[in-house]
Amino acid sequence: MKLLILDFDGTIADTKSSIVNTIQATGKELGYGIAREKDIQEKIGLPLKDTFSSVLKVPDSEMDHAIDLYRRKYQDICMESVTLFPDVKSTIEYLSQKGVVITVASSKGKDALHLLLDHLQVSPFISRIYGEQDVKNKKPAPDMAQLILEQEKCEPEEALVVGDTVFDLQMGRGAGCHTCGVTYGNNSYEELKAQNPTFIINNFGELKSIV
Repeated sequence: MKLLILDFDGTIADTKSSIVNTIQATGKELGYGIAREKDIQEKIGLPLKDTFSSVLKVPDSEMDHAIDLYRRKYQDICMESVTLFPDVKSTIEYLSQKGVVITVASSKGKDALHLLLDHLQVSPFISRIYGEQDVKNKKPAPDMAQLILEQEKCEPEEALVVGDTVFDLQMGRGAGCHTCGVTYGNNSYEELKAQNPTFIINNFGELKSIV
């Protein structure tokens, strides 16, 4: 593989508690109640708008305000609770030194991604970062993966999309890429397997023998 397209939440970093806590705090402050952790977790990987609409029932007229409030709260919450999953940093560094182009494709905003990747000390090994601002059609649409392929001048069969949710795998498959599900994130082995990914791994370090 020449190109690695990595999801962020649940793939590179354990962000579940930071996302759940921030959505619950946002919903409470706006008067929409405190959403259940299970309901929020099922939506991790999708754009915030989809999560707020389905989990908190935020109307379109209040959506921009809700998302802005979430992002302001997340800046503080994430720095205290987000950590890398085991073997992520060493694997990314190894693959980068091997000549693999490593990118991040996330439904997060780019400001938060840059902040967190710097904080987690993996930015030097990431070639480009793609966030929710970069495409009109978000995951599970293939648009972000297609954009990365185009900008990196890479054929789909030379790229591997790695993610913890069915949305990541659907995006990668839709773009014609190889796909790899990770079982330690937000979706189960059974949910990932149902998407017929090229690979399924239990530890990020297994990528060393795949890529």
